[in-house]
Amino acid sequence: MKTDNRIKILSVASYLGFIFLFLLTTLHLLEPEFDPTWRVISEYELGKFGWLMRLAFFCWGGGFLLLTISLWNTLEGPGGKIGKWWLLIISIALFGAGIFIPQPITDIVRGTTDKLHGLCGAIMIFTLPIASTIIAFNLTKQQANSKHRKLLFWLTVLVWIGIIAFFYSIIFYLEQAKTRAYGPDVLIGLPNRFMVLTYTIWLIGVARILIFKGNDENTSR
Repeated sequence: MKTDNRIKILSVASYLGFIFLFLLTTLHLLEPEFDPTWRVISEYELGKFGWLMRLAFFCWGGGFLLLTISLWNTLEGPGGKIGKWWLLIISIALFGAGIFIPQPITDIVRGTTDKLHGLCGAIMIFTLPIASTIIAFNLTKQQANSKHRKLLFWLTVLVWIGIIAFFYSIIFYLEQAKTRAYGPDVLIGLPNRFMVLTYTIWLIGVARILIFKGNDENTSR
């Protein structure tokens, strides 16, 4: 892939990350009935502006998909091959999260669509930290700029902080989760949003680092 085309793809990927964050922030204002302290972001798909949350998931998935495309011939070795296919699966899972509409987290009986949405969410939530670590490690070896290597490291650390915070909230409220006894006293919403933020920052950050690298390559020619 030509460097200029790669830069364009990465630019769109980062913009889609920003659009996702903008739409998600907007939904907090448009659908205040979903208390952000204990309702998860997927539930915005259930409100009057549910189509905006579905669009947000498609933008998120599109951002990761374009990042995957830009990395396809860049990642090296067995780890690189695993990383790029893994990121592709995560991208597809995000599109699935927008296609399969969830039920309220308080529903005890779950339908097929809700379970499929949950599966897509689980793939994204619980595997991106591992995939991002593999990809960041692979990219770090290719970065001549020490600042970019450090930034890749800290972006990946941030992803792990995000999943640990959310996972801790799940464990803390495990008894309520078993019976789906969610309510205002089960504060999983904010950790969920913080995790989503860290994942999106990783997407945008990696895309921008690769854009800077591409611009440096063009300048050195």
